Amino acid sequence: MRILLLPFLFITHLACAQSFDELRASASANLKKKDYCAALTDLKAAFTKKSALTPYDYLSGVSAAANCNDTSLALKWLKASYDGGLGKDQSEIAYLENNESFKPLAATAAFQDILKRMKDRLAAKEKQQQEAADAWKKAIVRHQVPAGTPFQQAPEGFALYFTEADGQQVPYVVYIPKGYDPSKRYPAIVYLHGGVNAVSDFYFNNPDVGKEPIFAVGEQFHSIIIYPFAKKDFGWVNQQKAFENIFNVVKSVRERYNVDSARMFLGGMSNGGSATFWFASQPGTPFRAFYAFAASPMLKIGEITFSNITAAHPLYTIHSKEDQTYKYEEVLKIYNEQKDKAPGWKFETIEKGSHGFIYEPGIGPAVLSSLFSRLLK
Repeated sequence: MRILLLPFLFITHLACAQSFDELRASASANLKKKDYCAALTDLKAAFTKKSALTPYDYLSGVSAAANCNDTSLALKWLKASYDGGLGKDQSEIAYLENNESFKPLAATAAFQDILKRMKDRLAAKEKQQQEAADAWKKAIVRHQVPAGTPFQQAPEGFALYFTEADGQQVPYVVYIPKGYDPSKRYPAIVYLHGGVNAVSDFYFNNPDVGKEPIFAVGEQFHSIIIYPFAKKDFGWVNQQKAFENIFNVVKSVRERYNVDSARMFLGGMSNGGSATFWFASQPGTPFRAFYAFAASPMLKIGEITFSNITAAHPLYTIHSKEDQTYKYEEVLKIYNEQKDKAPGWKFETIEKGSHGFIYEPGIGPAVLSSLFSRLLK
């Protein structure tokens, strides 16, 4: 009996010794080979090693269990996957309906019930999103004010405007803080968003724009926020005219709102932050100071004249050591090479945070508050 137990104990020891990721990888390999029972063994062991499983972890288990004659467990994990958010779009629901690995479950009432609930939940979500988008589009138009002095009272919140550049209408939104008084002058902060090469259209109709962290800065520091939009074929990466259009945007805002011309700031995140180096290195800048988060100090439209980044109009850049998009060591190397030429470049480091650290609740608000309290003092 002891001899028969040894192989079992050895296998059990191996499973216990393996990490979640190792077991998950083994399960994926077994699923690919359609060795469903081996995959199920891997996943059962893996699931004991991680307290917070994703819906996609459970979904792998559904496939394995359904094809290893454990329908009860498959349905249990499918329910857990649904509870975790599976079915967030049509493609995930279609995958469940059409992938052959779920066919053993298709005839069960429980499977069909979960599919129906996914579809109902998605339909409700899409309806809510459409209603929010409609409300956003109406509000940003309703909040517009005409150019001219004396400045008119402006509603708090967001307003949409356009400039004409390169033969097209280029949108931007302006955020007006609560209590705006058109008889008083306000600081203005231009923010150039990142992800320019990932978008093919200006996304000004998306209400999620209003969730950008920079708008909380506007409220906290009672400042006007100017948020231009870019896209991959007209953005602050490769198109010189997109850079130059920012000056037209600022001019248009100053014609409508009481902006303090001595307290205008410009910056951005990722390739919006990289573009900031171009603005910071232009002679005769109208901006008091500049800022950049997770930026690469390199441009595709030409070399940066680092000597034009002066103490009179400083550029504050903040970079995380954990940034995997623009590696910290590479950015630091350029800073060390150029810092003597660019006396106004203030390079700051944070120890933790991804490339998008300004969006991380435990990091972003504190970093933004600290920076703008110094810029706006």
